[in-house]
Amino acid sequence: MELDNLKEAWAALDNRLKRNEKLKESIILEMMKSKAGKLVNRFIIWEIIQVVVVLLGIPFCVFQLERFAGKYLTLNITFIYTIVICIIYFFWGIYKLRGLMKIELSKNVGDNIFYMNRYNIQLNRERKAGYFFISALMILLALSYASLKVTMPLWIFMVCMFAAMIFVALWSYKMYRKGIDSILKSLDEIRELKED
Repeated sequence: MELDNLKEAWAALDNRLKRNEKLKESIILEMMKSKAGKLVNRFIIWEIIQVVVVLLGIPFCVFQLERFAGKYLTLNITFIYTIVICIIYFFWGIYKLRGLMKIELSKNVGDNIFYMNRYNIQLNRERKAGYFFISALMILLALSYASLKVTMPLWIFMVCMFAAMIFVALWSYKMYRKGIDSILKSLDEIRELKED
């Protein structure tokens, strides 16, 4: 009799422990999904902001191009170059945004890892292309400033602006790397929990 009661108590305790373990796993799973989801949403918001800023840069450059039309060749070339870069980056940003929006943490983890790795590769390509495009823009602006014979304070302003752009680009790349690594780590842990 006591042995049967002891077996029943042990079985009830074992069931309760299993339920608690599953509850803990589901809580951990939801926390990881929430953390990764917030980071993905932050990336989406930043990509939308970048696309909008680039889109707004196009009419500004067109206005400046019309304003200086025919007066300064290097300045006109600089604005045309900037317009082309803005158009290219607009479509590139839309392409990256479409990939990010395919990440759904309630669906297949393998697909999410694929889309996150693809976004990581896109950012690396963007960074490498940015070195070339920004360097060319700096050279064109320096030639434009030289042809306009601007004063020293404007040269200092241009150098400070490019230094600020480089700092912001390096800082944002570091933040993107940190966020991507965190998302991929969370996705790997989610996959491990689902496999168990």
